[in-house]
Amino acid sequence: MKKRVIIFTAMMVAGLLVAAEKTAVVNMVDLVRFHPSRERDRKLMEETEKEFQGKLDKQRDRFEDLRSDYEKLVKEARNPALNEKARAEAEEKAMKHRDVLGQAERDLRTEMQKLQGELGDLDARLLRQVTGNIRTVITKYAQDKKVDVVLDSTTMAYFNPQLEVTDDVLTLLGVDPKVRTEKKKEEAAETN
Repeated sequence: MKKRVIIFTAMMVAGLLVAAEKTAVVNMVDLVRFHPSRERDRKLMEETEKEFQGKLDKQRDRFEDLRSDYEKLVKEARNPALNEKARAEAEEKAMKHRDVLGQAERDLRTEMQKLQGELGDLDARLLRQVTGNIRTVITKYAQDKKVDVVLDSTTMAYFNPQLEVTDDVLTLLGVDPKVRTEKKKEEAAETN
């Protein structure tokens, strides 16, 4: 019986301590989405992607030229007017060119994967910078407002809307919260 009383008392005290904590909730997706540097980051990503696409286009053009040359060589090797020796030389030339074409195709694939990886790394690096800045602002907000815990609303099944402080954090980031509200209204109107 004493154990039950002690356990019950401990649970009550723990519940009171948790209740005493001041909690706030933010929508991290919106904080990232409306962060002031995200537009700059988006443009950087587009410019980088365009630059990478230019590199790939040059390599793709080289590949297409090699393929065209290979097709001409194959056609030449099939020319019925050629004697055996000339045909054998033409076929050998076509086979060597086929190897060059195969290597060019592998190089193109490798370059494409490399550039996609670099683009993904850049995006991840930019996102880390944004989320790092957001965490710094949230930490300052929590310290100033004496908030003990700040939770991400996108990972919660339910929270009291009065705990939502995303607009406050957006303001500290230099973003007018009306931008978020208007965007949400636009999106709601598009889905209806």
